[in-house]
Amino acid sequence: MGKKGILLHSLLKWHYTNNVISFLPFQTNESSFSYMDQNTLYSKNLDLIEDEINKNEIKKVTIQASNLEALKKEVEALDECALKKTATNIVFSDGNSKANVMVVGEAPGEEEDKLGKPFKGQAGNLLDKMLQAIGQNRENTYITNLIFWRPPGNRNPTQEEINICLPYALKHIEIINPKILILTGAIATKAILRQNNKGIIQLRGKWQNFSINKSTSIKTMPIFHPAFLLRQPTRKREAWEDLKKIKQEIDLIT
Repeated sequence: MGKKGILLHSLLKWHYTNNVISFLPFQTNESSFSYMDQNTLYSKNLDLIEDEINKNEIKKVTIQASNLEALKKEVEALDECALKKTATNIVFSDGNSKANVMVVGEAPGEEEDKLGKPFKGQAGNLLDKMLQAIGQNRENTYITNLIFWRPPGNRNPTQEEINICLPYALKHIEIINPKILILTGAIATKAILRQNNKGIIQLRGKWQNFSINKSTSIKTMPIFHPAFLLRQPTRKREAWEDLKKIKQEIDLIT
């Protein structure tokens, strides 16, 4: 249990020790509380807390892969992620693995699931146009997602699904080792940059230095996801400003 778990554990214990029944983390019906079964409720609440903590912790995994082919095989063998059972195809990547620019999206949608390639359909078409506007395309850019399988109904991935896939997504970035990393959307940005206290509106357009290890730092730019821009076209002006910043950095490395 991490620091957060220890803190919650201590807080809950204090509530029960001092007979304080309001504000219990998982006590939703105060009238159901009985001093006769404090121990039972205490144990039950602890179990719920620990379950929640476990869902939000990234499990340490040993990834043996040192190249893309090996990494894809390890991801294909990842039975721990339930999304694998409902998806048609694994969606691993598209584009040029030798590229200086890497794009990481959130999760595959229906078209991506059918084709086994990231960013297809309407959102993919818009991404292609965004890349083209700054002199990039799928020939000189590497594209992938944080999540490798489509969530049913195109729902957002759960925190547990993110935590399972994240170590492999980070390894993916490490193997490609781009000079510029573009993160599209809130889910990929917050997971990879570990920025849980800020939204994409606060994070977009600001360069971040993303470090996979002590010796590698990658210039990273969060941007709006193309699917979001299709729903909120008035945000395209902001997206264009972000793209211009990326273009400036690309010009410096080419």
